[in-house]
Amino acid sequence: MAYNPEDKETGRQLGAQTTREWMVEYIVDIPEVAPIRNVAILRGREMSDVQSRLYDLLRAEFVDARRLDVTVIRMEPVDMRTNSSLFEIGGAFAP
Repeated sequence: MAYNPEDKETGRQLGAQTTREWMVEYIVDIPEVAPIRNVAILRGREMSDVQSRLYDLLRAEFVDARRLDVTVIRMEPVDMRTNSSLFEIGGAFAP
């Protein structure tokens, strides 16, 4: 799953950039609590939209936390082309 800047250019040329799904992998460090590693699928047109949605998600999920340290490990658009052979196990499809 790699970000392809040509996709973004194509959207601009057509006059409208479509909303995409982004995979965001991040670690939340709360003082005196073990780090929490999460993966979320968020929608947005650009990375800044996804960052805003992640901020809203964190505020809703960790309401009582006085301080959060968040490290985003990966943030990239979801590629809709799936390689089904990655899910093939002994001739049976297993997600």
